[in-house]
Amino acid sequence: MTKNVIQIENIEATELLTRLDKLEGAISALSNQPQPTTPDTGTDYITRKEVARLFRVSVVTVHDWTNKGILTAYKIGNKVFYKRPEVENALVQKGGKYVR
Repeated sequence: MTKNVIQIENIEATELLTRLDKLEGAISALSNQPQPTTPDTGTDYITRKEVARLFRVSVVTVHDWTNKGILTAYKIGNKVFYKRPEVENALVQKGGKYVR
């Protein structure tokens, strides 16, 4: 079994504890902030992970379906989303074959 070792030098234990307390407070403050949402365009956007959960497949499969044109992805900023109605339509027949 390997162990990860972290070595900290030139800092007193009390200073380290103070810094860790500040870090914990900053993380807590960030987690309490509202999360960014997709633009309000009247269309419900969902993430790749949500699409994968909906179809009960991996994110890699969702990516593959996007490349094959089964699903249409929309890039908003640097994130990829799918329109929920389009994803739900893909659950129905696609070109005479079921997606699954």
